[in-house]
Amino acid sequence: MSDIVLKSTLTPSSQNPQGTASQVRLFKITDIPAAMDKMGWQVSAKLMRHWFQGNPWGTPSGGMAELVKSHKQMPPAQYMEETIVTYQWLMAFPRVVRVRNELRAAWNNAKATELIRRNILREFGQHSGGCFPLSFNGQGSKAEAFGYANSRAVTFDTLGDELNDLRGALANFNLRVTVEGTVNAFPDKVTFIADRIGFYVEDAYDFNDESLLSQPLGYWNFDGIADGLTDSLSNNANIDYEKAKVVATAPFTGDDVEQRFKDLESKRYFLISNSHFVKYRSMHKKGGDFVVYSDIGYETITPVTFEFKK
Repeated sequence: MSDIVLKSTLTPSSQNPQGTASQVRLFKITDIPAAMDKMGWQVSAKLMRHWFQGNPWGTPSGGMAELVKSHKQMPPAQYMEETIVTYQWLMAFPRVVRVRNELRAAWNNAKATELIRRNILREFGQHSGGCFPLSFNGQGSKAEAFGYANSRAVTFDTLGDELNDLRGALANFNLRVTVEGTVNAFPDKVTFIADRIGFYVEDAYDFNDESLLSQPLGYWNFDGIADGLTDSLSNNANIDYEKAKVVATAPFTGDDVEQRFKDLESKRYFLISNSHFVKYRSMHKKGGDFVVYSDIGYETITPVTFEFKK
């Protein structure tokens, strides 16, 4: 959505019976971060500004490579963001805490143990002897590259769910649990003594649609996002009513009316969808999809020993 200018003819001024053309800059997608700031969505605003400042991928569409989005490859370093979303910030949201608690109880269930086995043997199975520390130094990307132990999706309902900074920043995303400790390699086996677990977020920040219909991202104006379609329609209808009332009854000068029109139009909501960002990227050759990793939030556990045959 590029800079859009609305031209309205204003007629109530006796000083200007022909009316005057009023140009009003309508809302565009590059205004969304500032609107997020007004709402107190600081993390959402930072992530979107990061997207606008980034460069398109080398794919035909300029969007994220499918192998990266499907977790078959790690993203190049320039398409990782590891500083904006923090574990401390995530824990302020009960929705994330609930999923974190689920993962805490499931970090070494049967499926998780199998993932731990695969990751340990892949990395250390070639050694016939030695003691190796396994640590990711708080970096979610390092844990992701090695392989997590378990994962859960944190999701929002499309309709009726709460609107907050978490949803604006990540929407639906993955919360992972990883394991650190000490690996001991022997000729016929590898043991792993786990003494710490950690939690981090992984999420693809992109605007690529997987169907013919572009995913809607809500109704926005310069002040923020509407609670829903009903609020948006009601707001926009009220703007049209107020404009008509100004024209019919206001004893203002032409300049007064023009300013009132501009003030009203700045409140109008616009439906934003993924396609607006795709079009922006195509037009401006800017806008880079990226993968979000939070830092790792650690918890010390009673040591657990795993033994894996080679």
